[in-house]
Amino acid sequence: MEDIVLEPKDALDWSYRGEGAVNLVLAYTGSSPTFLGKMMRIQKMPKDGNENGDKSENGLTTLEKLIWGEIKDLVSCKNKEIEEYLFVKHVMRPLLGRKHVNPGIRLLVAKEFLESVEKIITSQRPSWRADAASVDTNRSSVLLMDDLTLFAHGHVEDKPCLSVEIKPKCGFLPSSSFIAEENVIKKSITRFEMHQVLKLRENEISEISEYDPLDLFSGSKDRILKAIKALYATPQNNFRVFLNGSLVFGGLGGGICKTTSKVELAFEHILKDIIKTDDGLRADRFIELVAETVYTSGVLDQLLDVQKLDKYNIEGAIHVYYDFIDQPCKVCRELNQFSSMHSIPLDEKVNILKEFLISATAKDCSVMISFRSTEVGLSRSSSHSNLHLESTKQEFEYKVHFIDLDMRPLKKMEVYYELDKKIMNTYLEMLKKKGDQPRCF
Repeated sequence: MEDIVLEPKDALDWSYRGEGAVNLVLAYTGSSPTFLGKMMRIQKMPKDGNENGDKSENGLTTLEKLIWGEIKDLVSCKNKEIEEYLFVKHVMRPLLGRKHVNPGIRLLVAKEFLESVEKIITSQRPSWRADAASVDTNRSSVLLMDDLTLFAHGHVEDKPCLSVEIKPKCGFLPSSSFIAEENVIKKSITRFEMHQVLKLRENEISEISEYDPLDLFSGSKDRILKAIKALYATPQNNFRVFLNGSLVFGGLGGGICKTTSKVELAFEHILKDIIKTDDGLRADRFIELVAETVYTSGVLDQLLDVQKLDKYNIEGAIHVYYDFIDQPCKVCRELNQFSSMHSIPLDEKVNILKEFLISATAKDCSVMISFRSTEVGLSRSSSHSNLHLESTKQEFEYKVHFIDLDMRPLKKMEVYYELDKKIMNTYLEMLKKKGDQPRCF
């Protein structure tokens, strides 16, 4: 792809698909065989002038080079987009499995192409996202990837392809001895549930989700089904569905809070050519299909192992961070005590930070599952897995990929610590209020 450079006129062939905190995703809608079945990820620039993670233009900071030192390509890299690609290729793909991670390829773009994209997509973005960040037009390249919402690439689909994007969040309860006594509730209530309370208070969501990540990661069929039902009922930004690459359920940039009967009716209609069952039952059968695939594929077991690289919780890892950046520990000063984390050897500190940052990527990534129905008994493609959905007597081919595997900047450690404190304070405050209310007998 090095010989292709996208120009301003090419911007019309790309349409807005969604975005996270760091990147925008565009899908190809033109007719060039080179780009059919592809999507691109473009870096964003916060409008407050603070670059995400405050990285230098030339890639990693000096301290980050110490953390990722064993990956020579990554350390010597002078370009932010290539650095993201190398991180996925050399760090996340070996941990999550080659089959489930596609790092993509670099595509050169003219500055004017990015400026044209910015103009075209602004009106399609959620206003709060557009207010916070715009396309970073100083980049010389973007990341070109397979559009995982489609099954075949480079030619028109012969059968409809249904894709589900799930952001599972953290699937375990921490047991670190560094968790402060007043925060011990962390060991029994999920981070997701506690964060919901803060999001509600800050009007990011209009109601609390019933979703429990522990159900999704449980390895139990019934609990996985319960988790998918909850995600379907309150998708927020954790659950989206695409049909042949077009979003048909869930929100574009911020998600929708609640699945109303009107939304459900429209979704039932969309499923009519894919899920062969009676009217009114298609959404239920679809939920079964997703749950069955999560259970059968076992991919969340791999993801959970990577998430569990966070052995000390942010309350332990933050002490190591202050030593590593050679600053007095603000946390010890606040708590007026000295943590044993300060006495461990440097190589161990480097490893704790590295594993914590990898875990942070795994806790915030998404899983994309794509389906298409196949005829019963037909010869099966070796590159995809197959599943029999008993309730509709249908066979489906499916593939599973992890996406949004961005590297977390070292500076985020302080942000993680402050957010954790805010989540805990808000949750504990809510419990206290509940406890103060008079009980009716």
